[in-house]
Amino acid sequence: MLANLISDTVTRPSKGMLEAMMKAQVGDDVFKEDPSVNALEEEVASLFGKEAALFFPSGTMANQTAVKLHTQPGDQLICDHYAHIYNYEGGGVSFNSGVSCRLIEGDRGRITADQVESVINPPDFYHSPKTTLVCLENTTNKGGGAVYDFEEIKKIKSSCSNYGLALHLDGARLWNALEVTGESTLAYGEQFDTLSLCFSKGLGCPVGSM
Repeated sequence: MLANLISDTVTRPSKGMLEAMMKAQVGDDVFKEDPSVNALEEEVASLFGKEAALFFPSGTMANQTAVKLHTQPGDQLICDHYAHIYNYEGGGVSFNSGVSCRLIEGDRGRITADQVESVINPPDFYHSPKTTLVCLENTTNKGGGAVYDFEEIKKIKSSCSNYGLALHLDGARLWNALEVTGESTLAYGEQFDTLSLCFSKGLGCPVGSM
């Protein structure tokens, strides 16, 4: 048997997944008439205690939508220098939202609340871009699957609240982190303003993010 470990993106649907795909009810998603998509969005929103969820073809699209939602052109977001949104999304942060990235050199892609606070631009200093968003990634891709300590996430959330910043999670591999730490989806939903989640990696779905 040959095992391809080049990336978790090469996973293929299991027999059970293929059977579920064949039996799935479908409809026109343009008019919100696809019962399977509607049910998935409602289920994920409920899991994380959010008002709504939206299905995307890719995690990049989900992340970029979140950045656009939380920022205005000329703003600056804070992320680790390993972050997927900075390295692997085609420059979408600057192209789609007109936003720059303030990079932090963390530990295998993980940053701390102290590091975040140290690079927030003074809001009354008009020569620097306005800091409006912090983006975390859990688990970290380029960091080799490093998992955040949830207590540190709560500290970062507290810093964001104190400075009026939004907090987004690139949770492409959040399912892995939940398995390691035992934290609940609701607990994560409480900490982050927005989250992206991928279904095509550890879960083996053919495509899709939320």
